[in-house]
Amino acid sequence: MRNECNIVRDLLPLYAEHMASFDSADFIEEHLKGCEACRKEYEKTKESPSAQELSDAAPLLKLGRKMKVKKIQTIALTALFVTALLVSAFAVLDAPIYLPYSEGVVTVEQLDHKGMLLTFEEGVTDFSYAVYEDPDGGDFYYCDIQAWTSLWDKWFSQGKGALSAAVTATHGKPVLVAYVPNDGNENIFIVKYDPNAKSPIEKNADYEGTLVLPRLSLGYYLILAIAALVVLGIVWFLTRRNETVRVSTERIGLYPIAYIISHFVVSGINWTSYSLPRDLSLMIFISVLLYGGLLLTHNVWRLKRELKESSL
Repeated sequence: MRNECNIVRDLLPLYAEHMASFDSADFIEEHLKGCEACRKEYEKTKESPSAQELSDAAPLLKLGRKMKVKKIQTIALTALFVTALLVSAFAVLDAPIYLPYSEGVVTVEQLDHKGMLLTFEEGVTDFSYAVYEDPDGGDFYYCDIQAWTSLWDKWFSQGKGALSAAVTATHGKPVLVAYVPNDGNENIFIVKYDPNAKSPIEKNADYEGTLVLPRLSLGYYLILAIAALVVLGIVWFLTRRNETVRVSTERIGLYPIAYIISHFVVSGINWTSYSLPRDLSLMIFISVLLYGGLLLTHNVWRLKRELKESSL
């Protein structure tokens, strides 16, 4: 009987995993009916895996947890990627396309001796103007006008009709009205408005144009991104044997790369911008998009490498 118990207990792991042959399974089941000690041993075998089994399963369990984390990260990064893609697409479509000056792009008319009425042609989908005192202390005001459209308005807008605006903050002083083309050329004089004159709107007055210079900040941001990438490259080289620091450095370093790429996408090789807020915001949106994609690629690459190493 004892020999029979020893044989059954040797076969119990196979029986618990349903790996025993039919004859062996029948033999074990028949024995368990009349042997309480072997039945208890069988229950223990079913309830708790062996130390060796736990040791063998540990790498797979660890890899399984990593895969779950990577899956959550992938879902989050994919959501970020899609969001950034939509925002970037809208930013590109809604980016202002500044219109060059032409006769009729903006018309300036008198407004009851209280100011001026600016009326824009239908091709203009948005505009801005700024009224300010002469910075050199002259007894007059400037009024700089900008007008633009966008790809969104060209392709999807149903048309806003002619836009107009009333300019009344002149304090009874003459106003020199100029159009700002935002292309590196001088501002273009349109009219002089003098509320104290018999004919307030004067179209043939002398006016010395000013040159709108591009801003160089984009170049500074590009240099900063390159410097950050160089520093992170040095950190990566010095800590490459520490996997945690190396991986974190790689992930952080992907953003300067994304920003550098976005700079060339938006501005090409130019370091200057006539519309810094628009260009910079567009670069940030595109860099976030690229960063999400690069992070996603980095995580997938690391997961594939870990799966390959675990299979060896």
